[in-house]
Amino acid sequence: MRLISWNCARHAPVRDMLSLLAPLHPDLVALQECRRPSCSDRSGIWGGENGNWGSVAASTHPAFPIEPMEIPSLHPTVVPVIVRTMVPFVFTSVWTHPPYNRVAWTAMTACASAANGLPLIAAGDFNSSPRVSGMQRESLEFLQRMRDELGLVSAYGHVYGENPGEETHATYYHQWRESQPFHLDYCFVPEAWAGRITDVKVGSFAAWRQSDHRPITVDIDL
Repeated sequence: MRLISWNCARHAPVRDMLSLLAPLHPDLVALQECRRPSCSDRSGIWGGENGNWGSVAASTHPAFPIEPMEIPSLHPTVVPVIVRTMVPFVFTSVWTHPPYNRVAWTAMTACASAANGLPLIAAGDFNSSPRVSGMQRESLEFLQRMRDELGLVSAYGHVYGENPGEETHATYYHQWRESQPFHLDYCFVPEAWAGRITDVKVGSFAAWRQSDHRPITVDIDL
């Protein structure tokens, strides 16, 4: 199974962004900062605060059918779906807003509770990194609590073994500048699934110039 998460920026059309990602052959896609699809566009399940700024969870393979999952009072740009495979799980597209770590933690605990024992995968733009000025302590605390209390680990961190804030592959370039790299986007998987991760890739700065973020791709052997 291949998961891709990408903040495609500037309220991009979902269908166009899925077309750009198609050569990477994803099975499930989490998009952030995208516009609401039209009623005739069945590209994915969208959530947002207005029609131009939202998050989408999409399936691009018939083996991974999805259905919406309603969680009362969930942040509008956090979009959970149930993936109806032989082993069902919850897949959540995440795009947080200030206060980032608090919003992310509240959303993740709500999703974990609503999953009711199903495995949970959460992918997206968490806007969280110890490299961000003033965020070091709370970002580290968020990542630690994700593991200790929810049993969720960063797929990138597991594969690369790099400390948070010291990642060598940036997912975001501040003001679109290569000289200002940050790792703000994550794909969290159940710790029990960490050994099934076969590969994690982050798009290069030279590619994906449509956005100031780069897609993160995670392969999991189910």
